[in-house]
Amino acid sequence: MANITTSQVADSTPTIIAAQALGYLKANTVLARLVNRDYENEVAQYGNVVKIPYGGSLSVNDKSGGSAVTLQQPDDAVYTLTLNKHKEVSFLIEDLARAFARPDWFSVYAADAMAVLAEQIDADIAALYSGLSQTITATAGLSETTFREARRLLNAAKAPLENRYAVLHEDAEYEMLGIEKVVNRDYAESLGSKAAGAFTGRFMGFDVFLDQKIVTTGSQCKNLFFHRNAIVMANRPLPVAPAGQGVNQRVMAEDGIAIRVTMSYDHDYLGAKFTLDTLYGVAEMRDSHGVAVSTTEI
Repeated sequence: MANITTSQVADSTPTIIAAQALGYLKANTVLARLVNRDYENEVAQYGNVVKIPYGGSLSVNDKSGGSAVTLQQPDDAVYTLTLNKHKEVSFLIEDLARAFARPDWFSVYAADAMAVLAEQIDADIAALYSGLSQTITATAGLSETTFREARRLLNAAKAPLENRYAVLHEDAEYEMLGIEKVVNRDYAESLGSKAAGAFTGRFMGFDVFLDQKIVTTGSQCKNLFFHRNAIVMANRPLPVAPAGQGVNQRVMAEDGIAIRVTMSYDHDYLGAKFTLDTLYGVAEMRDSHGVAVSTTEI
């Protein structure tokens, strides 16, 4: 069993060091905040399946004088999202290590644990690129043409113009910043003062983000261009144990993700044991509203 002992915290024993430890180098993650999460309240208290209803299609009919309207009976349907990803991070701090270490090591390691859990969720969302049927291969690198084609595909699918995102690998972002119109002040100002003020993060109708969990396979970066309805995510706050069960639990949040923290005392190792866990599900919901764009890793 791997524990955090005096060896791991020896650097902090002789002197008081700043509470702001370097710790884990958290990746820049954004996908969990961009995808559709409107259905989370449906599983806030119970269940591991989210039923997402959507109505059938209506059509327009001609109305002639003296005739009745045409009543329609569109069939509704239900999309099922299963909360099938239960992830945890656990560690133990021995009494001696806790006594000699000056910083609050629980806070340090708990923050790191919450960060890696949030990153795992982002990685699971990024991996959904493989299910998208619409793809673009930017052989010459990310360009204005790439953005135009992704925009055309979403327009053809009648995706709403709002809430469109381009989430890029760091190398693709580097290529984007080489597009003249992205950095050209005259072009930015032509969009009007409101758009120009936020232009560094917006191009061709897409809000552009860097995400360091974008998938790379071989030398290919699988960037995501999508409307928020292309992908759905739900996160269920796990319940805390009743009083008197020998553990202390509470629910914390990291980037809007509910994470349960469990603390107990391990008498075998004479230390405090911590587990952080979360339950969630992610899935592609509307294929036509997403595009996987392949660029080459630099």
